[in-house]
Amino acid sequence: MELRLSSRKRRPGALRREEIVRAALEICLEEGIAALRTEKIARKVGLSPGGIFRHFPNKKAILSELTRSLIGRLEAANPECSPEERPLDWLEAFVDRRVRAFRKDPGLRLLFSPEFEKALPPAAKKELRAYFTRSWDQLLSAVRAAQARGAVRRDLAPEELAAVVTALVQMTSQPSVTRVLREESDPRWIWHTVADLLGPAEARAAG
Repeated sequence: MELRLSSRKRRPGALRREEIVRAALEICLEEGIAALRTEKIARKVGLSPGGIFRHFPNKKAILSELTRSLIGRLEAANPECSPEERPLDWLEAFVDRRVRAFRKDPGLRLLFSPEFEKALPPAAKKELRAYFTRSWDQLLSAVRAAQARGAVRRDLAPEELAAVVTALVQMTSQPSVTRVLREESDPRWIWHTVADLLGPAEARAAG
């Protein structure tokens, strides 16, 4: 994953910033967040140790840009349908698209790392938490709508069911699970598991 660009090779500012952010992500994934240093990032993209500061004022600014990039990539996997109007379709799309996103883009797991959040400046932490709040509210809205229609079980609170969905989907971001999922031709078995857990009590009893 080394970029190893020549320090003499100039890049447009926007492209260079992307390379710096991508290099920071690679270091975090390969060596851990504690190993992230501006000089290491600079070396990875072929800049002098001080050259990186022409693009970012400090490491926290790089982490902030990385956070925005990761949030945008995960939000791109959001279902297109409405959680209130088509709750089951939304839940299925949410699970399926998130699982596929984690399988394709291992960097997304950083968003769920306490160490990563701890390293962020206050504004980036706020942005990350706001994203999680939006995501949770959408999920909870879909579960409540599905309960109101009798499409999912009602013996548990919607918050409990949403927590189950969150836990199962987030589990697929872990490296040991993503390796298995890469070998699976179709990761939809995760949705089938979620559907079985959410299904109405009478449907489970009949099965």
